[in-house]
Amino acid sequence: MKSSLLSKAGAVLEAVCSIDHPVAIKELTRILDMPLPTVSRLCADLVEIGLLEKADYHHLIPGITLMRFGHRARILSPLIGILRQSVDSYSEESGLNAIVHGFDCGSFFHIYSCHRNNPVQDALRYTGAFLVLLSAAGFSPEKAQEIVLRKYPDMPVTEQVICDREFYNIRQQKILSRVAPNRRWMISMPFVYSNINCSLTFYGQGREKSTVEAELFNISKVCSRIKTGLDRIGKGEN
Repeated sequence: MKSSLLSKAGAVLEAVCSIDHPVAIKELTRILDMPLPTVSRLCADLVEIGLLEKADYHHLIPGITLMRFGHRARILSPLIGILRQSVDSYSEESGLNAIVHGFDCGSFFHIYSCHRNNPVQDALRYTGAFLVLLSAAGFSPEKAQEIVLRKYPDMPVTEQVICDREFYNIRQQKILSRVAPNRRWMISMPFVYSNINCSLTFYGQGREKSTVEAELFNISKVCSRIKTGLDRIGKGEN
């Protein structure tokens, strides 16, 4: 990056937004391995322009200006436009909920979601979509398990075993389908946007006359439409 100062400011913002509690400047210096005067000066500047806010004298949280920028970015993002067109259409047709996540800089982030009048299966709590992301990113099973456990430290042992088993299957197939009683499904598929690994997940109670295999085929067509849309704006990758 041409501007090392801009790069450092970005790292500070990334760190503050990745930590789920108000973060002290001293903690940031340890996480980022930067000198205290540099981090302190950057934080003061970011507070001044509203990208960060002080939770108290020593702790920082994301600022309202940063949230405003993020909201505008979501509205204007071509990715959101492509997802809205493709995902909403199939969610409406199938009655399933949909959610899209990304994985970048060591953390998962929400990109888009669409919820229908459907009993919500807590699919994401049980890590399936995240396993697809980690597999697409090329992580080893051991590293993937470490990342998932860090995200969900209270994950039951039975779920850890399921995740471990599923990860090997995902490495081969690049997709994951889970089936639970009462036709509760979760199907997740990967795609790439601007070098960032993402996953598209549909979940909820399936249609009475449909099968997981049929929905899997239909969702693969949704992913193809997303890929076509990304190719059109020069962001598609195999």
